[in-house]
Amino acid sequence: MDADEERVKCYFEGRGFLVNLFSKKEKRAGKTPDFRVQLNNEFVFYCEVKSSPPDAWLDNQLSGVVQGELAGGVRSDPIFNRLAADIYEAAGQFNAFNEDQNYPNVLALVNHDKNCGFDDLVSVLTGNFYSDSRKAYPIYRQFSHGRIKEKKDQIHLFIWLDDNGLDHLLFSQMNSAHHA
Repeated sequence: MDADEERVKCYFEGRGFLVNLFSKKEKRAGKTPDFRVQLNNEFVFYCEVKSSPPDAWLDNQLSGVVQGELAGGVRSDPIFNRLAADIYEAAGQFNAFNEDQNYPNVLALVNHDKNCGFDDLVSVLTGNFYSDSRKAYPIYRQFSHGRIKEKKDQIHLFIWLDDNGLDHLLFSQMNSAHHA
């Protein structure tokens, strides 16, 4: 178990849940989420953990230049693609064990990137940028209406654990039984 999986495990255990890993045999057979989670000796949901490492692109650019040279350049912000990829991959892992969605699927995102925040996750899921006045601008639809269009609805709870800010829970409300 890596440090981020351990962090999520502790998060659940601190709230009274019991976290079980998948067996090596199950993992060898194909895709699996990271955890089965129980409460009061009853299975309640599956959990997949994804991590957002700090973006080292500029640091890597700077490490290869001598003093006085320019480094960097223009590129698309990788945060939105990374979050969309995490959602897409997690949905595939959940489908391997919970294709009919008989149990809730929980995606725990552990964020280590100071330039990425919970609002970025909301933007990827909704396709909207929200201004300080909370007015919505639909500028991220290529993510929300792209390859995760159906996949995001297969995740019933997003848990955002952030090194640089507040932790958040976001319920999808796509399945009223799971939401309850």
